[in-house]
Amino acid sequence: MFYLIEKLATAVRGGTREVLETAVDANATRILGQEIYESESHLREAKQHLAQVMADKLRLQRQLDAQKTQLASKETLIRRHLEQGDEAAALSLAEDFSQHETRLEQQQRQHAQLYAYEQRLLQTLKSTANKLEHYRAELRMAQATQHAQQAVGKLSRHANVHSDKFARMQDSLERIRQRHDAFDDQMQAQQDIDAYLNGDLPPAQQAREQAVAVLARLRNTPQP
Repeated sequence: MFYLIEKLATAVRGGTREVLETAVDANATRILGQEIYESESHLREAKQHLAQVMADKLRLQRQLDAQKTQLASKETLIRRHLEQGDEAAALSLAEDFSQHETRLEQQQRQHAQLYAYEQRLLQTLKSTANKLEHYRAELRMAQATQHAQQAVGKLSRHANVHSDKFARMQDSLERIRQRHDAFDDQMQAQQDIDAYLNGDLPPAQQAREQAVAVLARLRNTPQP
């Protein structure tokens, strides 16, 4: 009994999977468009984060420049005290100089880390942007193909209706041609009757006789 229940549960899961796959396939273009939109949103957020990192790096660079200027001034002052033999003042300044120097080295490491992170993020953004452009082009092609297939499918579904319309058009055209042919035949008949009453050859026969006469004249006349 449990074996049969397990089989039935498997069949239900299989049916659910088939329904979901059918729904996903039917909305594949819409799903791809939404996935691209969400990726573009993440890309915009990443750009904002990168802008903040670059701003922090610039701010830290200004602080480093200021620290270097201060250290250069302190170093000059220490050297002056040493030249004057004032060891106590030079030592006091050297302690403060050492603290500033340690802070400067720490800020330089932070600046280097920000620069490395900025470069990695730039590469990632560039790669992501290129991939997104590829998928945007594929989406446009998929949408164009879908529209073309929908148009072809619509024409195919109405093929019998169009065929019936074309058949009626052809019948109307044949009727027009028949009326024209009948009119031409009547006119030819009237011309033949008039020629007969006047003792002349029918126009068609006259043209034939004239053509025969032209051939005979050309045959008997040497070419210049």
